[in-house]
Amino acid sequence: MTSSIALSGLNAAQADLRTTSNNIANTNTYGFHASRTEFADLFTRSAYAASGTESGSGVRVHTVRQSFKQGPVNQTANTLDLALRGQGFFTISDAVSDGNLSYTRAGAFGVDSEGYLVNASGGYLQGYPTNSDGSISNELSLQRMRIPPTNGEPKATTAVDLSVNLPFGAEGAGNQDAVPPSNAFDPADDTTFAAEAAVNVWNDLGEAVPAKVFFIQVQEPTAADPSTIYEMRMEVDGEVLTTTPATAAQINFDEYGTPTTAIAPMAFSSTSWNLNLDLTDTEMSNESFEVLASTHDGERPRGLSGLEFGDDGVVWASYAGNNSISLGQLAIANFPNAQGLKQLGESSYSQTVESGAALMGQAGSDGFGKIESGALEMSNVDLTSELVNLISAQRNYQASAKALETSNSVTQTIMNIRS
Repeated sequence: MTSSIALSGLNAAQADLRTTSNNIANTNTYGFHASRTEFADLFTRSAYAASGTESGSGVRVHTVRQSFKQGPVNQTANTLDLALRGQGFFTISDAVSDGNLSYTRAGAFGVDSEGYLVNASGGYLQGYPTNSDGSISNELSLQRMRIPPTNGEPKATTAVDLSVNLPFGAEGAGNQDAVPPSNAFDPADDTTFAAEAAVNVWNDLGEAVPAKVFFIQVQEPTAADPSTIYEMRMEVDGEVLTTTPATAAQINFDEYGTPTTAIAPMAFSSTSWNLNLDLTDTEMSNESFEVLASTHDGERPRGLSGLEFGDDGVVWASYAGNNSISLGQLAIANFPNAQGLKQLGESSYSQTVESGAALMGQAGSDGFGKIESGALEMSNVDLTSELVNLISAQRNYQASAKALETSNSVTQTIMNIRS
């Protein structure tokens, strides 16, 4: 009996050493919560035995209890590092099924290739869908939190605004072999046009395609008629765009370089394109040919330019400097009995019958802590206390080993008497 009591002491001390060693090993683990080993004495006796003469039967591990007190919060330079100041856990779904939920205080998150917020294990951070003003649109539905890299839909270019300076005199004809040119217009033959200007044109995917506007001098000034007339052509992605009739794409300048009539937008078309060209601010002067300005109405999805988390867990993103939009609100969980949670490793837990069902809510509301972005909760292990516990557990182990040795020695003495 004495040997079994000493052996139970050894096992208890070893369990205490194991728990303490685990705490020390995880001193720098984000979101880790220290544990302590709690013991219960063993006492067995007969119903007919005198209680005053009975001694205990040893010790057993009663439970390994975790401390969920707040760990120290360290500031970082990463917006996606999140800390909870107060009660609650981040809600995580695994990569297989959104129904497999776990809970953690470790808030080191990143973005995967699809823009979802994930932890180091690939679990998806969960939240509620929100309206544009940040209010929750459906409290009964959890979703993976996602940070889209772009926002908006692409739009193909339909109108180009271009202003250029056309030179007076012979320079105004450029490399044309004659006015008008001897040959039909050919974008690859610079003797068939006076000047060219590259412009920006986007297709319906928001991708830039090569595009140019060509200026063909079809009339040069003479004593009888001092007017200078240019006719325009466009080439977009290898296709030549024209107007009907061709004279609809002409601008006429007097001897002073002033348009004789207001320059109206010109409609160009081809098999694949329909574009309006506006040359309203085009002018003539003694200066060389020059593009003065060029704009178009095509649109691309706007790229992410800013991201922030409110202390209530609402995720706000801005795209290309536009006003911030809400992408969702983090779902925070709490439990009637956090001590009953099942440890999964990696500072994560799952609910059990003992813990009770998760109570879901929003950060900053009653019973839930607030979110701090750019910060991480460190382990709540008190290293000094753990080192003291380590010494105490070692002492208890040595004492139990000595008790076992003494018990064996007494038994051996008895055996020697009988022999």
